[in-house]
Amino acid sequence: MKDNTVNVNGIEMYLHDINYYADQYIKTELEIDKVNNDNVNIVSSHFVDMILYIADNIQRPGNDDIELLDNIFNIYKRLCTKYSVLPTLECFSFLVKINRATFTDWANGVYRANSTHGITVKKWREECKSFLVNHLQNSKGTDANKIFIAKAAYGMVETAPMQTANIEAIPQLTRAEIAEKYKSFKERPELIELD
Repeated sequence: MKDNTVNVNGIEMYLHDINYYADQYIKTELEIDKVNNDNVNIVSSHFVDMILYIADNIQRPGNDDIELLDNIFNIYKRLCTKYSVLPTLECFSFLVKINRATFTDWANGVYRANSTHGITVKKWREECKSFLVNHLQNSKGTDANKIFIAKAAYGMVETAPMQTANIEAIPQLTRAEIAEKYKSFKERPELIELD
């Protein structure tokens, strides 16, 4: 099986070991010879295990080489889309064996403040967020778990349209003006309800 290869002059080639080990995991661990519409759900339900398998078999990238990490993120993102899984920085951290908190430190400038690490991690985060938003917008029905994740992980909020028409027309009264205006209501006898 060579689901993750590209055709170069008639020869099927792996562009990265990540793709090779993804195919190897699918064939040996899941016993699937060819991924198709019928069995893609099997791969997606075992996706994190596949990522851990790949991480065990590839050379761990160093924290210093942000360009390499960015290239690996792009490969990871393609695997996610291929197997109907939303990319997350959590799962990506499993692949590259970098603690998820390290990504947060880079993004917040706590560590590597004067490097492109923070900018790159922020880009990854925005891409993960975009995948989630796209999924929510294009899915049928409501997925409460994904809505919760959108709020908790990405700070998204539900908004209601704000009414701005004729705000200037609303009179601005002081407390004394309001009391004077409605003073006559205090002096009225209580209304009697009729049957």
